Amino acid sequence: MILRQLIGAVLLAALLAGTSVSAQDGDLEALRSRAEAGDAEAQYQLALRFDQGQGVPQNFAAARPWLLRAAEQGQAAAQNLLGLYHVRRLTGDSAETDQAQALHWLRQAAQSGVPDYLFNLARALDTPVAGAPDPAAAAALYQRAAEAGHVESAVSLGVLYQEGTGVAQDYAAARALYERAGATGHPRALNNLGLLYVRGDGVPQDYAAAANLFEQAARSGLAEAVRNLGVLYENGFGVAQDDARAAALYRQAAGLVRPDSAAALSYGFDPRLSRPAADDAGWRADTLRAARAGDPLAQYLAGGLALREGGARDAATWFSRAARKGLRGAMTNLGLMYVKGEGVPQDYVLGYMWLSLAVSAGDPEARVAAELLLPRLTPGQLAEAQTRAEAKWAAIER
Repeated sequence: MILRQLIGAVLLAALLAGTSVSAQDGDLEALRSRAEAGDAEAQYQLALRFDQGQGVPQNFAAARPWLLRAAEQGQAAAQNLLGLYHVRRLTGDSAETDQAQALHWLRQAAQSGVPDYLFNLARALDTPVAGAPDPAAAAALYQRAAEAGHVESAVSLGVLYQEGTGVAQDYAAARALYERAGATGHPRALNNLGLLYVRGDGVPQDYAAAANLFEQAARSGLAEAVRNLGVLYENGFGVAQDDARAAALYRQAAGLVRPDSAAALSYGFDPRLSRPAADDAGWRADTLRAARAGDPLAQYLAGGLALREGGARDAATWFSRAARKGLRGAMTNLGLMYVKGEGVPQDYVLGYMWLSLAVSAGDPEARVAAELLLPRLTPGQLAEAQTRAEAKWAAIER
């Protein structure tokens, strides 16, 4: 049997989108009933289902009214998420309305004193999201959250002290905040502390100490730290001068920079499967035979083989067939093919549609890709993609 050859002990059903979804249908209906009856917590949980694509197609427009109903009842988590919807322009409102509503709901959520919510409001006030930034108010909020143990807030407050924004410039205060956060391994804190030593701001200039801090932060994959370490090697500051090492670090940093669209992402392969044995002629022939016979898993693997062999059009065909039968990895790769315009005409709407369906099917890689693509979509394109996803979800063979 081809399935036994392909996946061994892993059951095909476990790889299909409908496995966990059907089990959630009853829970979803019970949750919806409680939400419609006015239960604020149920309204928030139902909104989360739509927001994250849990058992339903991911749909921000469907999540928003439930968030609003819960937020109006004082549910802090809903207020926070609704505020973030306005920050990220997921509402279809005007920029001015989004700014005003973002601050309104984030302020409501922050009244709960939850450190994450304090941080989100502070960050909104610390950036142009608020229309007119208020760094002094942001600093006060970062301070409250930091005192409650919120490490990211401590680092952000350190930046304000370092730059003298919203507070009097105080390198000693910045250093103390960075050191405290750095002790937990926080990469941005380590990098910023390294910059204090490079510049001699509030500490004796010490390139060797800076190199050590950049090295620690670089191990966490922080592109800025990798690049800063490269500068030290290029100039021989605190380390032995090494042009080759510097060049390697610059290349590494370039590869770590977060892309602004999913087009830069690589195609994935479901980690629950054994890798395709492309060099095994018998395996390849069996896989293609099963794919032509309609086996969705074989179709997914055939798509991977076609990609490996440079046949993007054939890959898109195989991924499309497997995606329509609920294979989440095929959905993700097909979405990326539409985003990149490889094997199919470039289409961000269809790309996001397939990626959001893969999110609903539980693919974590699809979630990353969808988040990267989201800023490239207009509100109209996003609405169209999620409307199409809802229709496609009903037609997928699960």
